[in-house]
Amino acid sequence: MILIAGIVFMVLGLLSGLLLVLAPFGLGTPMPGMITWALFPLLSLIGYLLVAMASRVPAVLQVTRAAGAALLALALVAAVGLFAIGTSLIPESAGSGGLWFVLAVGLIIGTAGLTLPVFRRAQAPDPER
Repeated sequence: MILIAGIVFMVLGLLSGLLLVLAPFGLGTPMPGMITWALFPLLSLIGYLLVAMASRVPAVLQVTRAAGAALLALALVAAVGLFAIGTSLIPESAGSGGLWFVLAVGLIIGTAGLTLPVFRRAQAPDPER
């Protein structure tokens, strides 16, 4: 049950981030409210923690990398959106604050999620010594 709840929370968090990314282009809601801004990082992190608690150790590394990749992908889409708005390739229909927020959160948490398993493996003691 904890695993299913964690997956649902994580998906809802990522969907909140996606709504923040799509809003400046007139796709989805005109401008998501403050609840959506709060739900993106909170549900993503809570969902990750629940999935990690319900998983075995090898699976936690896979979940960490998958969550990090999804958040980094959202950050990449936000960066492309900011580039498109900044160069007037696409007209902006709402403020770009959501794009900046998703870019910052996605870069920080996504990068941490992708590099943490590699860092932990590098720090592990060598069994041959």
